[in-house]
Amino acid sequence: MTTHSDTLIVSDYVICATLRKVSDVFDVALLWERMRSGQEGVFLLEALKRYPRLPFGRQRKESCYSHIVVRLPEKEYLRDDRLDDGSGREALLQEFRRLHERQLGHALAENATVRYRVEADPILRPGEVQFLFGRAIYVPSAADSPLFRIQATGEGQTDWRELGPIYAGQRLTLLNADRRTSSFAVEGWPFMNGEAVLLVLRSGASTQVDALSEPPNGLNLVDDGEGGFVVRDRRGRALRLRVAPGTAGMAEALRVSERRIVAAPARPEQLEGLVAADPLAVLEETELDVAYPVTDIWGRREPMMGLSVDFDEILNPKTWLEPPSPTQVGPPVAQVGPPVVQVGPPAAPAYVTASGSEPEELDQLTWVPQRATTVQVTGVALQRLSTYAASGISDWRVGFNQAGGLASGSPAKAVAWLRVDKTDRVFGELEGSSVPLALPGVWSPLAELELALYIAPPPMNLHYLGWVRLPAPLALPVPCDKAVSFGRGSEADLAPRLLADPHSLRWEGGASVRASGINAEYLGLSRRHLLLQARRNDWWVHLESQNMPAYRLAPSGDLLDVLSPGADTATTAKPEDLLVVGGYVLELGPVG
Repeated sequence: MTTHSDTLIVSDYVICATLRKVSDVFDVALLWERMRSGQEGVFLLEALKRYPRLPFGRQRKESCYSHIVVRLPEKEYLRDDRLDDGSGREALLQEFRRLHERQLGHALAENATVRYRVEADPILRPGEVQFLFGRAIYVPSAADSPLFRIQATGEGQTDWRELGPIYAGQRLTLLNADRRTSSFAVEGWPFMNGEAVLLVLRSGASTQVDALSEPPNGLNLVDDGEGGFVVRDRRGRALRLRVAPGTAGMAEALRVSERRIVAAPARPEQLEGLVAADPLAVLEETELDVAYPVTDIWGRREPMMGLSVDFDEILNPKTWLEPPSPTQVGPPVAQVGPPVVQVGPPAAPAYVTASGSEPEELDQLTWVPQRATTVQVTGVALQRLSTYAASGISDWRVGFNQAGGLASGSPAKAVAWLRVDKTDRVFGELEGSSVPLALPGVWSPLAELELALYIAPPPMNLHYLGWVRLPAPLALPVPCDKAVSFGRGSEADLAPRLLADPHSLRWEGGASVRASGINAEYLGLSRRHLLLQARRNDWWVHLESQNMPAYRLAPSGDLLDVLSPGADTATTAKPEDLLVVGGYVLELGPVG
């Protein structure tokens, strides 16, 4: 089994384990422990044993975590809810609880209760499951009521939005932008260097919540004088937070919406008492069914149409093939003179409603798509092949057609090529000729084809020689306000595969295609390299790759920012900014 570096993310507050290639996400045997091959990642039992709540010591025994959040792909979650009324989800929770108590019951802390919750995650790919636990993860019971609620807004704004509740047993709550390392991921989190806000519930004579910076001194927290506080970093970016008292309405809403808590089964004497008091009480629904309409990539919802249908009228063709007779208004008018014979096509009848007004337009009941924008593949990054010389790559060629587009997979359509050899030299090639090219510059192999070459600024030049702008960029549609991943293969939402031609790489010894099937798409590009989200005023960019950085450039080609694995992994970008990701140069589209 392969374990990737991004399948286990560990901090002092939250541990996130990811399991991939799961054939059935509702089969607990495929999720709990390593018994069958095929899955990639970390199993839940393995993660719980590897990271206990309290390690073994001289004066204490080892204890494990007992509150676990299980995230499933949204598509699988909705399918189970619609087809089986959530029975697969409930059975999964019961099995998790049973296995946890049986195999880890000896390591539970005193008075600890095993609780699981299942959540639908719109970002997880099919076959992926995530497990979250830690000191900042709390799963409430059915009897818990929120003591406080967390709200956030921008500096100078008053439109507070709800982030989540704080319960009496929830001592620690961590807020940041990463949904894998926080209690609640805050949309529009402005701090891009891994900073977080830690809320600590202090118990005593007066219950209060303290707000701290994590790591210490990473953020500056100042009272705003209105019951909240302003969080600011060294660059001046700010966010307002406040902790307000919980309300009874909020508690009821959470109880109705949370259908994923495993509760202890009722005892027989309790059921007998219910039947004796009211025989129909046990048959009544005590919770509202939550509807989950299907959405496509644009975020369009399936319409819920409550139309009354008369099947007798539908089955009678005369009632719907023949137009209705016009409604006569006023007394009948006697015809004077001979009948008038109409020549030509009959005129359309003028229908008049009973009120004499124009007929109302029919509601088309169509889907209304969300706002959408684009990410354009506007260039090809020229990587340093000397980095891959040890693997046996001799050179790499990328072909262009007469319109300036990439001729990937169709060598016959290519009229010109750019070639990078293993000594990092760039050549322009036509059929039967080759010339060295200097960066920056412009190469015009044909009268109708002109390629602009840009040089890579430092420190981008450690991995790249430069990049070439495509005369015919490729536009990729992206829905607004929804995070999408860019990379290669089926795991990425955006995967252009323009560089996936295996014949573009040439190897030492004259072999044109290696048996491994590696192509230029693999060079410097992870399966899920970037996470992009078009927001109201800007773009949010998050680096998911654990191996290669990404670079943000101005439209002129000047370096603006570097996203490095494990360090600076997130930033904000403006429309028309460029992102260098693997062998691609992306241009961010308009927002707002």
